[in-house]
Amino acid sequence: MAGHEIEKGEVNVQTPTERLHDDIRKENEKDCTDQLLECTSECAINDSECESECVEEYKECELPWEEDEQMTYEHDEGELISEILQIAALLGGSVERTESFTSTGRTSKKIIIEYDIKQKDD
Repeated sequence: MAGHEIEKGEVNVQTPTERLHDDIRKENEKDCTDQLLECTSECAINDSECESECVEEYKECELPWEEDEQMTYEHDEGELISEILQIAALLGGSVERTESFTSTGRTSKKIIIEYDIKQKDD
């Protein structure tokens, strides 16, 4: 929980990566997304050129942990998919995994989470 103080006998379940990211976020109060929102809010309504410039700045925004070349993160695909399945379950939803192939030779994998399904009464 955010802001929760660990009490005596309680175990800290935050991973080292989560702790690092929390520390980085605290150091940099405005992250890239905050900067994008601030920039676009300064644009005039329907000023697509201004908004495009904000998006370009957002794309160039460097995340602090990307600057440290010694830091590498390896993610196991199976573990990540397992987390997605857990999130879908918490949402009360279902997961569909598919692969797509095009005539040009492009292949990709897709994960679709369906949740909050409502049926309109006739």
